Amino acid sequence: MYLFSHVDDNNGRRFSTAFQFGDHLGVGYVFNNGLDVGLKVQHFSNGAIKRPNPGANVAVLRVAYPF
Repeated sequence: MYLFSHVDDNNGRRFSTAFQFGDHLGVGYVFNNGLDVGLKVQHFSNGAIKRPNPGANVAVLRVAYPF
């Protein structure tokens, strides 16, 4: 569960509530040389507790290397 600081997303769509639910799905791999690569997909929605409920999808790519 999340509480957004405001109800407008970056595409100008208006969420009806600052309270949102979130689902996450991620996958990653650490290579022998220490390179760490991951991808996470997130979905935010108010669960239809109030209309409109446009939801938002976010993809995050992570690359890390220890040095």
